[in-house]
Amino acid sequence: MTAGTRRRRRHRARQRPGPRLSPGRGVQDAVMQDPTPERDEESRAAAPAEGGGAFCLQRVFEEVQGSSQLSAAPAEPPAVTVVAVERYLAQAPPAAPRQYWYDVTLADGARRHRCHLAPRLNGLVQRAHLRAGTRLRLTRCSYRYDEKRLNRGFLCLEGLERAGGAASAAASAPPDGHRPRQPLRGDNRHYLPLWNNEDPYGDMWVADRPPVQVDVDVSKLTNLGHLEMTWRSRVHFHPLLVRILHKSRLRYYGKPEKKMDMPYQAYFEVADGSGMMSMVLWNSLCPEWYHSMNVGTVLLLAKYTIKTSYPFKTHPTPGDSQMKRFATIG
Repeated sequence: MTAGTRRRRRHRARQRPGPRLSPGRGVQDAVMQDPTPERDEESRAAAPAEGGGAFCLQRVFEEVQGSSQLSAAPAEPPAVTVVAVERYLAQAPPAAPRQYWYDVTLADGARRHRCHLAPRLNGLVQRAHLRAGTRLRLTRCSYRYDEKRLNRGFLCLEGLERAGGAASAAASAPPDGHRPRQPLRGDNRHYLPLWNNEDPYGDMWVADRPPVQVDVDVSKLTNLGHLEMTWRSRVHFHPLLVRILHKSRLRYYGKPEKKMDMPYQAYFEVADGSGMMSMVLWNSLCPEWYHSMNVGTVLLLAKYTIKTSYPFKTHPTPGDSQMKRFATIG
């Protein structure tokens, strides 16, 4: 069964496919240029003075915006601390290899500011030279306007150096207003984990929903066995009361050319007294329900769709060897 729509539940859920149920550089003071695999990064000594200070990010921001080229190289590069590095899918034409962009949150002791990392410096993140707690000097920055949003722009980090000193600015700098959930570039609505695409990341993932007590009219319920026999001849389906027996990891299927807000899916195996079937949780339902749907959770599914099962799909082995599996759907 597959459900892309919402369902009512004891732990509500949605599904879809089926018949699977799917609920609707080196030394410390080194110039941070993106190193290439062919050569090591070149080191160079930095001045011992700690430039910048509180509000240095605001001064850089104003200097860059006041430049005729919207780009500036501060005479005294300020030292700041990296608070966070966040990754998201880059926009690209169809058939292009998947690439990623990075946003970097910096702190100067007075405030935090979220900036975009120039793509040519992505290797600094990928080689762990740029990470949370790193002390940096901003040697060149530019300002980019967001053409899709009125009066909106962001600082782009074009040149960086490693800086000495303790990474204490991050702890003392308060957040710069409400932290936006949306990445700085493109149409993405969310960030991905830094090192994989499968783990839930960000505030959009609801931690857990407490169970809801629901009065169930048993006479209006159907079961998985009856559903398998009649689903081809129906458009609307009766509610199902099922228990989760297996839960998969998330699968991220985002592509640069496809503009989807939440391209996620998760597979479950659910069962009732008649047997066992696959269920799929799709897209925006994943952030809303994935953490709340665990092995043993009972679901009341009121709105769902059904699709034919993918051929050659592997299934987990049920704990009860006598349990019937309905494999045509799911």
